Amino acid sequence: MALRHSSILKFGLTNLLPRSIAILITLIVTPLAISRLGVLEYGLWALATLIPNLVTAPDLGIANGVVNEVARTHQRDGHLRSERRRLLGLKKLLGFIAVFWLALGAVGLAWYAFAGGADDVAPLKVYLALLLALTIYVIGIPPSLWNKVQLAQERGHEYLAWEGAGKVASLVASVLVLLLVPNLYLLIIATMLPVVVASLLNGWRYQRSALGPPVAGEGRQQSIRLIFQENRAVFQAGKFFVIFQIAFLVGTAMDPFIIKHLLGTRDVAYLTLARRPFEALPLVVTLFSTALWPVFYRLNAANQVGQIRRLLLRIGSGSAGLLAVLSGIIILFAEPLYRYLGSGAVDIRVSDLVWIALYIASTTIVIVCNNYLNAMHLLRKQAFVQVTAAVIGIICKVISLRVGGLSAYLATASLVFILTALLPTLGLTLQHLRLRQQQAA
Repeated sequence: MALRHSSILKFGLTNLLPRSIAILITLIVTPLAISRLGVLEYGLWALATLIPNLVTAPDLGIANGVVNEVARTHQRDGHLRSERRRLLGLKKLLGFIAVFWLALGAVGLAWYAFAGGADDVAPLKVYLALLLALTIYVIGIPPSLWNKVQLAQERGHEYLAWEGAGKVASLVASVLVLLLVPNLYLLIIATMLPVVVASLLNGWRYQRSALGPPVAGEGRQQSIRLIFQENRAVFQAGKFFVIFQIAFLVGTAMDPFIIKHLLGTRDVAYLTLARRPFEALPLVVTLFSTALWPVFYRLNAANQVGQIRRLLLRIGSGSAGLLAVLSGIIILFAEPLYRYLGSGAVDIRVSDLVWIALYIASTTIVIVCNNYLNAMHLLRKQAFVQVTAAVIGIICKVISLRVGGLSAYLATASLVFILTALLPTLGLTLQHLRLRQQQAA
């Protein structure tokens, strides 16, 4: 199957750099942080680096809402110069949104840190660590728009190259901090800031190359009201991505924070350490899956349903097999692997690893299906499935944490996700694909 400019292959191969560095950070920084900072501060650092997952729809769905709009313009004109005004207006709006999240987060994190719970870490230290991570993260919200614009043009490999450079700098800086001046706050900065700086540089470069040189005063000419009026279609699609993010927040991202509150930081450290090797497994799918969205859109517009079906089948079946093999290897060599990662300070239960592997495999398949559904603009049905799964999931997981502890939580999370998210999403994808095949026949 010949894809234009081999966009999926370019995206996947370029994605190897940031994802490989992420694995190296796991293998190098995790044991080093545990030995140099201790289990408690490692758990707090891990919690701080999860702040990006906690910020619900940081761009209010704007960046994802842009993808289909930009893809349509790019296919029609071959460039985006006609979209310069709209895109710069959206970037300006994202700057205000970033400030809003920082203010709201400062208040919310204060309540979280000082409200009490099962822990033996000073609340002030918890608050400062989480606020520092939030501040760094929101700086990267405005330039994230250009990542999605590049993705829509099937040029996602460009922003991934910059992300990879940021990850390399992050790895080097983190190791230097831990070796020379082991400090929780410096480690948070070293881990998060280089990636944000790389995103800013990518955005600056892309604006000048794709949209032309800046025009004096163009940003001041756009009011917030005018920006909303010019981007109604973006916001209509974007509201569903906000719902998706809220569902992700409730159903997944809040889990470590709930575990910290109910059980303590040591259990967060156990959970993050147990998950570390498995976090690399979606690499076999997510290397390419995000690039599928604009490709699915293009193939559907060209009525090439057979190519869509073959693409889904190849990536779905191939990734499922690879995930099964890699998960088995991790579980088989669990004892020496986790002895190294945890510096001998944490004992990991093999039964927990089985549930984690099952959960990771399920989420990876859902990611592929969601890219298809995004391209087909089946956002309302996706929202129903994701919200339902999130609500049922958080109720079941909180009950399992209170009744059976962390191991019961891991089993519950996997089973509930399969029943409420994986099976409905897979069914929705296959149902729509059959409908498109009938229409194309």
